[in-house]
Amino acid sequence: MANHAISQHVSALPGIPSQPTAAEKSRAVAKPSIDRLMDTPLPVLVNELGVTLIDSGITDADFFGAVVQRKTGELLLTMPRGRSELEHDTVARYLLAQAFGVDVPPMPAPIVTSHTAADDGDSDPDMDEALRRVRQGGVA
Repeated sequence: MANHAISQHVSALPGIPSQPTAAEKSRAVAKPSIDRLMDTPLPVLVNELGVTLIDSGITDADFFGAVVQRKTGELLLTMPRGRSELEHDTVARYLLAQAFGVDVPPMPAPIVTSHTAADDGDSDPDMDEALRRVRQGGVA
């Protein structure tokens, strides 16, 4: 009850602009052009798109990364550590293209992407399993 009262007073303070959350930013972002997606420095692009970039502890060589949209609309881009800068940059941009519906050619084998729409849950079973493995010691 006290927290509710505090939040009411804080939100009513004049002169303090509210900052958009990552979820609000990712919902409000327009689809980037292919030029913007490919030419903008990755940290700038991730920030502009309102995406949260997460370094994954998954060490499986077949895991190249994932984009997950939470119920809030927030997009999480999970990328494995220890990959070359070229691989990290290329796969991140490709996954962002997929997430924002930008038409790009498919990646060469062995990289395969899939789209899974969660029914009533906040994630899918494969992502839950990957997250469980990371939390149990950083090994997939």
